Amino acid sequence: MSFEPIVQVSVSEQVAQRLLTMIRTGLLKPGQQLPPERDLASMLGVGRPAVREAIRGLALLGLLRIRQGEGTFVGSLEMRELLEPLEMVIELNAGTLEALFDARLVIEPGVAALAATRMHGADLARLHALVDDEQALLASPEQFAAADMAFHEAIVDACENPFLQSIANSLYLLGKKSRGVTSQVAGVLARSLEDHRGILDALEARDPEQAARAMRRHLCRVRDAYAASASQTLEEHP
Repeated sequence: MSFEPIVQVSVSEQVAQRLLTMIRTGLLKPGQQLPPERDLASMLGVGRPAVREAIRGLALLGLLRIRQGEGTFVGSLEMRELLEPLEMVIELNAGTLEALFDARLVIEPGVAALAATRMHGADLARLHALVDDEQALLASPEQFAAADMAFHEAIVDACENPFLQSIANSLYLLGKKSRGVTSQVAGVLARSLEDHRGILDALEARDPEQAARAMRRHLCRVRDAYAASASQTLEEHP
């Protein structure tokens, strides 16, 4: 018989957990200002250093926002804001970005297949409009990248599945770095536009298998373009 050792939780961790619980249950709402550090320490029966450390940790996660001269506020809790710390990790670690592409290859073809069975006329109209936007933005890489992300988001929205929306949209947001790089590669925007048209054709035909194949082909081409660009950068700046 073996026993797991009891792990002591620091006071600052307990404070952070208490604040997390209050945010999760709605006692602390997005944008709401927290009491001053001294008052919060008194309310929780702990020292100010523990409160300060807990707030700093939650701020690093994007859950709290510290405004100099104003105080500490609950963050917006929007996905884009909460994913900012992970974006930094991905930017610093090329291997993490490769793993992100792997995740997209697992999830997005299935998303496209499901969307093909659930597409409404309004969804198709939205996708057609985005493809038209991309055509007009071929000379503007940054704006094209934004339209590119909107195209993928529109497909997952058509699935009408909140779990898939959360997962896929997280991947799209975390992939902003790779989009910024690949959009600068010669010819990649035209290829992406061609791929998007192929995906849209499959969705319009309500063909799940073809939609999945078209999405997989697109993601593989984007991944290869990113790998080629990264390799060239290393050669130029070893």
